[in-house]
Amino acid sequence: MKLVSKIVLSLFILLVVAYYGSAFVMPSVTVVNKSGVALEEVEVALPSSNLDFGALENGEENTLHYSLDQSDGVYNYHFKRNSSVIFRGSCGYVTGNELHKRVVITFNENNEVVCS
Repeated sequence: MKLVSKIVLSLFILLVVAYYGSAFVMPSVTVVNKSGVALEEVEVALPSSNLDFGALENGEENTLHYSLDQSDGVYNYHFKRNSSVIFRGSCGYVTGNELHKRVVITFNENNEVVCS
């Protein structure tokens, strides 16, 4: 019985390490809303996928991880507020297999988008 417990515990620890390790390795996009108003829709399109962040209140941020399997291209963002005002643009560059890449897109109160 002790052996079975050790095996189960070892497998559990291995799964936890694999989960957190994959989150560390996967690339991500973070959107930060510093605009002073809520954003109703926030989306970032990549060459091979689309990230839907949903709504972001002022001062909120959200991070989504995406697949390593990407074509070459740019991050295309789409922000919607007040049911009609839409901000679109692109920034940065994405390629496939970029391990641990972190992109932060900040929407400022001057309606400026800053990518880093």
